[in-house]
This record gives sequence, C-alpha cells and structure tokens, in this order.
Amino acid sequence: TPGMSLGALSPEAHGALNIAMNRLGARSVSGEGGEDRARDTLHANGDDENSRVKQIASGRFGVTAEYLHKCTEVEIKVAQGAKPGEGGQLPGFKVNAYIAKLRHATPGP
Repeated sequence: TPGMSLGALSPEAHGALNIAMNRLGARSVSGEGGEDRARDTLHANGDDENSRVKQIASGRFGVTAEYLHKCTEVEIKVAQGAKPGEGGQLPGFKVNAYIAKLRHATPGP
C-alpha cells in the first residue's frame, strides 16, 4: 500500500490495512509518522499490525533504531509534491497526545 501515516488515517484504519496486507503476504508502508510499538506484538488470533516497510522522511518523525529494526524494507522519502492549500504541514490541532507520542513531538493546542 502507499505510505499513509497514522494520523492521515485513523489508528483503526491504519492497523486494519496492515493486518490485511500481512495476511495476503504483501507489504504495507508505515507512512512518515511512525508507528505504535504495541504493533510489534501479534494479536491473540495471530494477526500482525506491523508495517513491513518503514518510511523515513526528512523530518524523521517517530524514527528510532528500534522502529527500523521491525521492518523488512526502508523507504526513504526524498521529496513531496506541491499540494494546494496547506501543503505538507500538519496543523497543530491534529497532533493529539497519541500522534505526538508516535512522532516524538509536542501535542498541539
């Protein structure tokens, strides 16, 4: 799947896509926002929510050695195309405590 970060998608949708891709033997991309380390643990039924491909962008949001150790591929994002409106910026009000924890950032107002 294309890299869509946790935050662009809800945690539930992001996790469901990862589970589906892992069941199919395909690979999902984390997006540039990091992932919850709780996803490293398999569900009781054997489902796996971990993205196999970890995306690293210039901001390195959520990137740690531990995070990179849990992947089979690394995708390095070197550019982002122009977008109308707010561009690639994340408004502060969207950075809740959970997203801030994953990205090693400060929650927004």
